[in-house]
Amino acid sequence: MRFGLHLPQLGRAASPERVGAAAVVAEDLGFADVWASDHVAVPTSIEGMPSFFPEPIPLLALAAAHTRRVGLGTSVIVPAYRNPMHFAKQWATLDWLAPGRTILGVGAGWLTEEFTAVGVPMQGRGERLDDYIRGWRALWAGATEFESRFFSFEAVRVKPRPSETIPIWIGGSSAGALRRAAWCDGWHGTWAPLDEFKRRVVMLLAEMEKIERDREEVTVSIHMEVTIGDGLDYSGWSSVGDGYGDRRPVTGRPEDVAELLVDYAEAGLDHVLVTPVVRGERAWDEMVLGIAALKDLVERGAC
Repeated sequence: MRFGLHLPQLGRAASPERVGAAAVVAEDLGFADVWASDHVAVPTSIEGMPSFFPEPIPLLALAAAHTRRVGLGTSVIVPAYRNPMHFAKQWATLDWLAPGRTILGVGAGWLTEEFTAVGVPMQGRGERLDDYIRGWRALWAGATEFESRFFSFEAVRVKPRPSETIPIWIGGSSAGALRRAAWCDGWHGTWAPLDEFKRRVVMLLAEMEKIERDREEVTVSIHMEVTIGDGLDYSGWSSVGDGYGDRRPVTGRPEDVAELLVDYAEAGLDHVLVTPVVRGERAWDEMVLGIAALKDLVERGAC
């Protein structure tokens, strides 16, 4: 199992210096990748949702400048809020800065107020995302024309082109998200209890079988909020994982959380993105060390 670490992106504790330093620490501690999240416009009606929410692509470019190996991912970006051609060039430029290191995590979106704020209808957002993904793949492969309902172009060249195929991971746990993940490169779901996770993996594999894809072609990943502390507690899970302030993080000692994750690995988990849930810079640093300890336990098979 590979481990990712969410960068300190949100709230008043975030800073350019902290983001760069966290990326270096993650690389030094052996994490596979570092991640940033996405919200363009934060509704005032949702308590617990940070209003300080820097854009993910510039943040990942900053992390890229401080590192040499660690991957760079989004968990997840909502393409519907952005012009697809412009976005394709932005992501290809990120790949140009960090060749072969990016993971494009995308989702159809869920927040009605945000769609309203950016002037994009929620209706048809799944088809919009499908069109964008197929258009990006054509563009990045060198196509000069493409036609679909939501994204079309002709007689243009857009460079730089990615150094290699950009892996596209699909966020969300709906039936539609799992169908989309089956023809992309990864499924990046929100953490759920083991039985629910197994059910979602079965759904994903069934969709992959329909289009004759092999298991190793799609990475199975989850996003997991973690607090290192005494007493294992994971009772506050969210079945959808889209809300803010409606669920508690997984809490426990490194060995407890590591043992929990072993069961998920046996059920098909390839990658876990861990987000430290903590306030303050010093506490964040200490939490990352605890997460690194549980990562090492899993990787060594010591639990």
